[in-house]
This record gives sequence, structure tokens and C-alpha cells, in this order.
Amino acid sequence: MRSRKFVALLCCGAMAAGLAGCGGPDSSAPATTAAAAAAGTEAGADEAKADAPAPAADEKTFTIDLATNYAADGPAGIALAKFVEDVAEKSGGSIEISLFTDGTLGSAADNYSSVASGDLDMAMTGLEGLDLYAPEYTFLDSPFLIQSQDHLQALLDSGIGDNLKARYEENGFVTLGWHQRDVRELASNKEVKAPGDVAGLKLRLPGMTVYVDTWSALNVSSTTVAMSELYTALQTKVAEACEGGYEQMTTLKLYEVQDYIAETEHVYEFVGLFINKDLYDSMSDDQKQILMDCAADNLAYADQLAEESREEYKQECLDGGMTLVDVDRDAFREALSDFYQSQFESKWTVTTYDEVMSYAK
Repeated sequence: MRSRKFVALLCCGAMAAGLAGCGGPDSSAPATTAAAAAAGTEAGADEAKADAPAPAADEKTFTIDLATNYAADGPAGIALAKFVEDVAEKSGGSIEISLFTDGTLGSAADNYSSVASGDLDMAMTGLEGLDLYAPEYTFLDSPFLIQSQDHLQALLDSGIGDNLKARYEENGFVTLGWHQRDVRELASNKEVKAPGDVAGLKLRLPGMTVYVDTWSALNVSSTTVAMSELYTALQTKVAEACEGGYEQMTTLKLYEVQDYIAETEHVYEFVGLFINKDLYDSMSDDQKQILMDCAADNLAYADQLAEESREEYKQECLDGGMTLVDVDRDAFREALSDFYQSQFESKWTVTTYDEVMSYAK
């Protein structure tokens, strides 16, 4: 049992109640109703468990902790709850997973390093991994470079995605799959339509090197503010603008302190579901396949929930008083062309600009 397993014993009662309301088998249910739908499927779940295959006599059993910073009632949290149920059922109980959402077991960076070291078994997390373990792949998160969800998916499905998985594996964790979580937009109290509009803007950014460097190339004055302090920072003008998905803007009620949404679509945010390599290697081939299959199914479910909820969150922002602004995204890409060229020559050397853009077609 790993060093953090005692947390599961302390929290299992509370988590059991949380998980019961997190997911449902109806993949067409929107994020706002999926939790409620789960309540009506308990009887069917009990029957499925009764019919579940027993683990092979020679298979080890595993009790696993899975951590994420994403909310239990958001698309990722709902899909992970169903992943936990599916793995337990299909493995005949040989793999039991305890899910910890909402940052219970530390920050995203903490989760990455803990999975790599083996102090944590599994995690779903995102952008920080490239910064920590694969800086040569941070072009995947560089603002304005990736042009669509399809463009990103094509890259992840290509040799580029496989090579990134191999890079992660060198650092101690195996990628079970990707989830296309959100699209990042720019919120501000001034209209932003073109690159000149962001010059000198005090923009709150997460502490990702590629974010800071890219926006700096647009003459933005970036500042780092904790997410828990973002609303106050915008209210008191410590920051003048922020960027992120509609989910973030809605849950933090940023429509109360920001007037405009520039629909920049500057980052198509993807996250991974990861497991410690030594743990994964100790499993049987059947158990590995169960994890991979359940991850594929439930990450696709998370993608669907994220797409559905995105429109709901966007409408909440507009209903809250924000005004949508059309943006010349090509003008931003043109303004960043020298920056992109320098990065592909010095840091993103695993590929070329031309290869990356070839997947946009």
C-alpha cells in the first residue's frame, strides 16, 4: 500500500456518497443532469456486479488511488466516476479504484510528480505535464498555434502523440488516454479583436512557461494569480483580463467582473489519464487491456460531456452580462510567426512548424 493509501481509509465514507452522484451510464446526458441520472441506475449496477467475471486465480488484486483537480460534478469528474465503476466490474473486482476529485490530493503538479515517483497510483491532469516532463512538446499548448479540436486530435493520433506518450513513460507514467477538456478564451473589460488590443494588457496567466512566453511575444504584461484569488484580482484591477474556458468563467462568476469575451479559441486544452509505470507493468495483460478499454470509453464520454456543457457555460456567461467579441485569430497567428519559428528552432525540435500545420488540413 502506497504512502497516500491511508487517505482513502479516512475519506472512503465521504467519497462513496460523492461517487454515487457523479456518473451515469447514459452517455447522452448533459453534465448538469448526468449525476441525477445515475441515481436511477443503482439496481442495474448491482445486477451487473453480480454477473461480473471473477478475477483469474493467478491475477493480483489492486487497490488504487486516482486523483484529479477537476470537480466531481464536472465532465471529467463524472466520466472518471463511471471509469471507476466500469473497471471494477470488468476486472471482476481485481482492480478497485478510489477517486479523489477537486484537488483533494494536491495540485496538478503534485499529482504528476507523485504518479511519476509511485507515491500516487493514477491521476487525470493536463497542461503542467508538458512543462514538467516534455517541454519540447509544449507547442501543443502554445496559444493560437493549434487551429481546432480536430487539428489537436490529429496530432495526438499521429506519431507526435505516440512520441509524447513515450516521453512520459520515460518519466515513470503510462498514458491511458486523452480527454479534450476545454477551449480557452480571453475575458477582459475592453474589446479585444486584434493583436494590438492586448499590448500592455495585465493578463492573468497560469504559471505555464509556454503561456507566459507566447503572450509576452504579443506585448502582454502577464501576472500570476492563484485561481482562488482570481475574482478579487480582477475586481481590484490587480489583473485586467484573464483567459480560460467557459466552465472556469461561469463557476467563478467572472461575468460579474469582466465585460467581454474575446472568442480567441487560443488553446484547445487536453488532459491525460495516467498510471504509474511500475504499477501498470505489474498487472496482467487482461488487466492492462481493461484499463485501456475503460479509459477509451469513458474519456470519449468526458469529451461528449465537455462539448455539451461548454455551450451551457457560454450561455450563462452571456446571460450574466458578458458581450461576445469576434476575433481575427489569423492576425494573432501572423503576429506570432517569428515567435513560433524561434521556438521550433530552439525548443520544439521534435517536429517542425510545417509538420504541425499539415495536420490542420
